[in-house]
Amino acid sequence: MTLPKSVSEADLDTIIFSILTSRRQKAAMVIGKAMTHCEEHNLPINDEIFGARIEVLAESGRIQGFGDLRLWGHSEVKLKD
Repeated sequence: MTLPKSVSEADLDTIIFSILTSRRQKAAMVIGKAMTHCEEHNLPINDEIFGARIEVLAESGRIQGFGDLRLWGHSEVKLKD
């Protein structure tokens, strides 16, 4: 999976962090909201890219993940305390 040339990891992070709160949310919901943002702004990013980026952010300690983040409907994410 590669990002389109017009989109950076920082762009993905900006979108993800604009959706996250201090409360747990299903990863699937965060990805869905991110996809809506992309559709509204004509950004060529798919849900798999957001799922992978959320995993990276959790593994690097930038956000908190709960459960197996590969299973979007069965895991949750939130801003770090």
